[in-house]
Amino acid sequence: MNDMQAKIEERRRILEQLAGMIPGYSQYQQQEKRRDADKQNRDFLYAELRTAVSDVGKLALSLTGEGKLEALADIDRVERKLRTVADRIRLADYGYAGFFDAFKIQEQELDMLYQFDLSLAALVKQIKDAGSKLSSMGDKTQALADLDKAIEELDSRFDEREKVIMGVR
Repeated sequence: MNDMQAKIEERRRILEQLAGMIPGYSQYQQQEKRRDADKQNRDFLYAELRTAVSDVGKLALSLTGEGKLEALADIDRVERKLRTVADRIRLADYGYAGFFDAFKIQEQELDMLYQFDLSLAALVKQIKDAGSKLSSMGDKTQALADLDKAIEELDSRFDEREKVIMGVR
């Protein structure tokens, strides 16, 4: 390590020691790490859902190119639902409560929130897989109906998240 890095590391260590003297600060840092982990998980779920949105869009382009316009209304409806649920996940509250806020979200609630968001991964994978299979499926109507059902299940499941945040679950 060069001299500059050593100085930076020493200053960081001193600041951490000083911060550790503030009552409740280390717990606050742990909660922030949990919030960050939850946000990263939801960002991953969002990216997976955006892949499915892209697959649905590709299907619409393919069918348009083939002159098969009768399914476009259903495709558009499913794509809008998928975008909506993806945005809900990306923009969802992640249990934030600042250091001086009166309402404190405890570690247990943050852990439950993170576990809840992790449980959504199986539904998101199902949606992503259904989206990637759309173009190869013979019966596009049934494939879209199955995808639509999975999206509604994810959306419904995500409605339960508020209860987890409030500790009602």
